[in-house]
Amino acid sequence: MRHLSFFIVTTVILLSIQFTGCEKRSTSLYDRYAGWIHTSKEEKLLRRIDDLTLEIQQQGEASPEALKNLMDLSRLGTEMGDAHRAFEAGLRAQSMAEVLYGPKDEKTIRVYIQLADFAMTLGEPRLAKNYLDKGMTAAAMAHHGNYLLLADIYSRYAEVNQAFQRMDDAEALYFKAIGLVEKADSNHVMIADIEARLGMLKESQEKYETAEKFYRKALATVDKLRGTNSLQSASLHNNLASVCFMTNRPEEAITHLEKSLKIWKEEKDSHIKQAEIHSNLAEIYRAVQDMDKAEKEYKILLKLMEDIPETTPLYPALLLNLSHYYTQLDQKEKAETFKAKAREIQKILQNQYLENVSTLETKFKRIPGMEIK
Repeated sequence: MRHLSFFIVTTVILLSIQFTGCEKRSTSLYDRYAGWIHTSKEEKLLRRIDDLTLEIQQQGEASPEALKNLMDLSRLGTEMGDAHRAFEAGLRAQSMAEVLYGPKDEKTIRVYIQLADFAMTLGEPRLAKNYLDKGMTAAAMAHHGNYLLLADIYSRYAEVNQAFQRMDDAEALYFKAIGLVEKADSNHVMIADIEARLGMLKESQEKYETAEKFYRKALATVDKLRGTNSLQSASLHNNLASVCFMTNRPEEAITHLEKSLKIWKEEKDSHIKQAEIHSNLAEIYRAVQDMDKAEKEYKILLKLMEDIPETTPLYPALLLNLSHYYTQLDQKEKAETFKAKAREIQKILQNQYLENVSTLETKFKRIPGMEIK
C-alpha cells in the first residue's frame, strides 16, 4: 500500500506557516497565485514569477514586505518544481534578510530554515544542509537559549540525515529536538510533529509497532491542541492506515482512511489528497478480495484524476495501482496501458529532478562559501 508520507505533508504544512519576519497582508503573492500551479495557467505563472522577482530587484529597497514577496515567489517556484526560479527568489530573500535584520537575527535564521525546507522539497538535501549550517552558526552564537528555534534546526538536520539514509543519526537528532522543545514547553505541538517524523523513520525501517506508537502519540497531541479536523490529524490517520495495513489489520486501516478523507473533503482544491486516499482504499479492498468496493473506489479515483496534472509526483503511483487492479481482473491490455503511462511520467519526473539538481549545483558554485558539498 502506498501510504501518504508525513515528511511530505509536513513539508507542505511547514511551507504554509506565516513567515515570522514579515508584515501580514490580506492577500499574499502565494495565496494569489498558488491556484495556478499544475493548471493551464502555469506557464503564465512562470513569467509572472520572473517579472515580480525582477521588479523587486529593480526597486532596490529592502523591506519586510519585499522580503515576504520574495519568499512567496521562492515557495511558488518550489511547489512548481522549478529549481531555477525557487533559487533566484530565495537567494535574493536571503540577502535581503541579512541586510534588513543582520545574519544573526532570528528572522534571518527563519529565512534560512524555510529555504532549507524548499531545498528538501526540490530533492536537494545538500543544499538544505548548507542553509541549516548558516542558521545553526547564527543561532548558537546569538540564540543559545531559544530552544524552539534550535529544535527547528535540529529536526531539519534529522530530515537531511534521513535523506542520506543515516537513520541512527536522524533518530538521535529528532530526540535532541524533542528535548529542546520540552525545555521550552512540554505541551508544545512541535513535539507531535517530530514524533510523527520519527514514526515515518521507523516505518521506513519496517518497525511498524514502534512507528504506530509514535503516530498514535502524535495524533493524541494534535487532536488535543489543533482539533480532530486539522490537516495534521488527516495526515496521521493516513500514516496509521499504512501501518495497520502492513500488520494485517485492514478494517482499522479503512477506518483511519475514512477519517482522513472526511477531513480532506472539507479542504478546497484537495482532489490530489482525496485521490491518494481513494487509491489506498481500493488497494485494501483489492487485497481482501472485495472487488465490488474496490471497483467503486477506482471509479472515484479515475474521476478525480481528470483534474490532476500528469506531472504531479503522485500520478505514476495512482496509475500503477490501476494497473494492478486491471491485472487482477485479467484485463491485460488496460493494465499494460496504465503501466506504460506510469513509466513514461516517472521518466519525465526523474529528468526534472536531475535538471533541478544540476541547476542548483551550477548556481551555488558562483557563491563563495555556499558550495554544495
